[in-house]
Amino acid sequence: MRFTLLGILILHQAKSQSPKFTQSSWNLLPNEEEEGWRKGDDWVWRRDGEEDEEILWMMGKEEIKRGNTFLVNLEERTGGGFFTCHSLDRTLLKNTTVLVKHLDEQKRILEGSTRTGYMKCSTRNYQGDFHCSWKFSTKRVGTVMSVRVARGLSDAENVNCSVDASGQQWTCSSSSGQSDIMCSVHSSGLGVSCVDRQYCPYAEETDRITLTIYMKTNYLLEEYSQSFYLSEIVKPDKVSIKKVNSSTIEWSYPVKEIKDRERKNGCACDSPCTESKDQTTESSQWSVKAKVTVCVRAQDALCDSPWSDWTEYRSVPHSLVYCFQENLSSRTPSRSIHSKKRNKRRKLEKQKKQEKQKKQEKQKKLEKQKKSVSQ
Repeated sequence: MRFTLLGILILHQAKSQSPKFTQSSWNLLPNEEEEGWRKGDDWVWRRDGEEDEEILWMMGKEEIKRGNTFLVNLEERTGGGFFTCHSLDRTLLKNTTVLVKHLDEQKRILEGSTRTGYMKCSTRNYQGDFHCSWKFSTKRVGTVMSVRVARGLSDAENVNCSVDASGQQWTCSSSSGQSDIMCSVHSSGLGVSCVDRQYCPYAEETDRITLTIYMKTNYLLEEYSQSFYLSEIVKPDKVSIKKVNSSTIEWSYPVKEIKDRERKNGCACDSPCTESKDQTTESSQWSVKAKVTVCVRAQDALCDSPWSDWTEYRSVPHSLVYCFQENLSSRTPSRSIHSKKRNKRRKLEKQKKQEKQKKQEKQKKLEKQKKSVSQ
């Protein structure tokens, strides 16, 4: 099985000396710059100086090599580790943690797939804050090593991120000043809460937010990314149901769709037993018969965003479930103004992507034909 180095995490450097090192990759922590080079699938750490200069290399308390060049074989269990180099009198020159990453695209730390994704992101409003969560696989538990987040592709590549003393709160800003997002890692390690400090609820979103999480377990490092518009991940709060009288209930917003489902033992709003015909209504009230459970949930009317969680109202002993799916009207003036423009833009993006794929396929076909002719 092959591995490759993804990043180096510089923990600290002795103040007494400042030797220069050549490294094979970039660093995870912000404000650390190291030049590097690769040699096959291994990682070479070199101290500039004479070829035969005596440098002591250690892993933990174990001495592993002498000389000014140290070669690390990149394997998950034996390649990564905490390495230090010293002068012969044991004075610390530098220490580094080496992390490795599989060359294949298979993920091992978080549950999910490339099709379904590894992170679930949502927001309750259009104020610029959002939350992303994940689940660890049954065999591994990871730790968030780094967070990078930006709005817009160009800013995502050039963003500068800093972390506070706790190591849990990250702030990422672009040099253009158009992206300024702060994220805090949950104490459980199972998610992040972020706020886009440049977000304006009255303007159309022209660029997606790209969130990248670097997850570590032992010395294995994996990268997880997700891109989205806030309008795509709006998950409304649960709809509030109020009892008007003994036979009528009402909720906060007009309901656009009703689904009634037969109720049997063990059935619920999230897992109905039998689904019957759909009905529609513009009313925010519903007459409740005896022995029924009413379920209501909401979705933003302008975007294909997540549904809210079900709100369940039960009358006394029940046998029937009514499930109401509500499309919410616009919360901000700009959403109705810009919805057509946004849909048109996304349609154009899709068309451009399809055209690009066709050109690539055509180019591959031509190259294949040229190759067969030359042979």
